[in-house]
Amino acid sequence: MSVFNPYLNVIKKAIKQDPKLQQRLFSATQEDSAFDTSYIKALRNELPNPKNINESVNLIKGMGTSVVGDLPKLGNHPDFKYLRYTDESEDHWIISGFIDVKDSTKLFNRFTKATVALITEGIVQASIFAVNLCDGYVHRIQGDGLMVYFGGKNKDKAESVKNALKAFAMISYFVKNDLKDFFAANSVTEIYTRAGLDLGHNSQVRWLYSGSGDAGEVTTCSLHTSLAPKMQSNAVSNGVVVGQNIVTQITTKQYFKKKRNPIWEYGDGRTYDQYDFNWEKYIIDKGIGVQDRYGNVILTIGETKQKQSLNKINLVPIAQISKPYFD
Repeated sequence: MSVFNPYLNVIKKAIKQDPKLQQRLFSATQEDSAFDTSYIKALRNELPNPKNINESVNLIKGMGTSVVGDLPKLGNHPDFKYLRYTDESEDHWIISGFIDVKDSTKLFNRFTKATVALITEGIVQASIFAVNLCDGYVHRIQGDGLMVYFGGKNKDKAESVKNALKAFAMISYFVKNDLKDFFAANSVTEIYTRAGLDLGHNSQVRWLYSGSGDAGEVTTCSLHTSLAPKMQSNAVSNGVVVGQNIVTQITTKQYFKKKRNPIWEYGDGRTYDQYDFNWEKYIIDKGIGVQDRYGNVILTIGETKQKQSLNKINLVPIAQISKPYFD
């Protein structure tokens, strides 16, 4: 059972009920107003909300992973929200991440805009869930993409890096695997994600309130916040590119492959490197997922080291909803 099932199931229902798909009017110029899309409202209500976002609460608890709590407001990192409406600033490290769904505009050729909106909303909400599950903060929603932060005060930097990698691995998995087969069955093969992650240390990040009045947000001014979306643009389909500062925080370097060209040149001979992140290998090695006998990656929740000391009480809900094999 995938932790993303509530989002995937809603997307499936929306596609199956789409009138444009049912009538095979892919090349027609008929306006969406000619179609009955009243079913969308009910489907939107099926997406997890703050009250039921943990659709796998029993599974999550049983695998030793914390349950998602209240979601912080956008543009309002809880550790720096005191800066809102002020002219003060603070220097503090943070991990900035950008993830975007690419080629989603091609969905308009096949589905009504109501269905396209629900597909992208499902992907965005699933991404928000993964980010918050991994102790991150969604800073901004940009169409069908997200800008996120990991870390903050009283947070361990190395642990936050691991959380960021875990979250982006989960999101990449969801789009590449959970959605892939169903999309392919409906002749949708172009949808994929690209992501970028980078870490700025204390001396490299300034937190401040940017904007005027209510038209503003608590955000960061940092080279490394700016480099993250550039790395995203350098990622392959369903790929994640990370900065040199991220790699130095991870003891095991086998998950990273340096790209030929650096992402930044300081102008004094120094360069800053970027790396492709092998998130599929990371998922297997870190206990985020397992591999079935056919070599397919199956996403799970929890760390391998925690499975050895699971409480039998916590295993009961898992046994009720999960098969003991992957076939």
